[in-house]
Amino acid sequence: TYYLPDKILVISDKEEPEYLEGEAAQEILAAYKSNMDQRGYIMAASKEEAQLGIQVSYIKSTYFFTDYGQPEWWWGYPGYWGSGYWGNWGGGWYYPYAVNYSYSTNSFLTEMVDLNADQGEKAKLPVVWTSYLTGFETGSSAVNRTLAVEAVNQSFTQSPYLTNK
Repeated sequence: TYYLPDKILVISDKEEPEYLEGEAAQEILAAYKSNMDQRGYIMAASKEEAQLGIQVSYIKSTYFFTDYGQPEWWWGYPGYWGSGYWGNWGGGWYYPYAVNYSYSTNSFLTEMVDLNADQGEKAKLPVVWTSYLTGFETGSSAVNRTLAVEAVNQSFTQSPYLTNK
C-alpha cells in the first residue's frame, strides 16, 4: 500500500510551507497514482495505513549547497556536519571533502519512503526510490502540466523494478 498526499510541496525561499494545489497539481498527482496502481500497489486512505509514502516536491527556486563532512552528508542538508572545519575519522584527523549539490528551478523531486521503518526523533525514513524531473520551461511561473505528466510517466518507465506484482 502507498500514501500520496493531495497536494505538492513547493520548495522556495519562503519560511512557511507552500503547496501547489488545484487542477495542475491534481493532474500531476493522478499520473503518480496511475503508475503506482498499474504496478500493483494499492492507495491507502491514510499514511498510517500505508507501507510506502510518496512525497512530491516542486522546486520553485534554485538552490546550491556545499557540505563538508561524513558520508551521510545528505541527512542534514543543507547542513554542516562535525564540530568544526576538521573532521575526525578512525581516530585520526583528515581534511573533510566537499560535496556540492543543487536543486533546479521548475523541477519536481519525488521520494518514496518506507513507512514501516523505525520512526522516532533521530530515525530517518529510508528513501527506497527517487526521481528528479527537470527540463521544464523557466520563462513562466506556470507549471507545464503536459511535460510534468510525461516526465512522471517516463520516471516509472525507467524503473521497471518498481512493481508489486
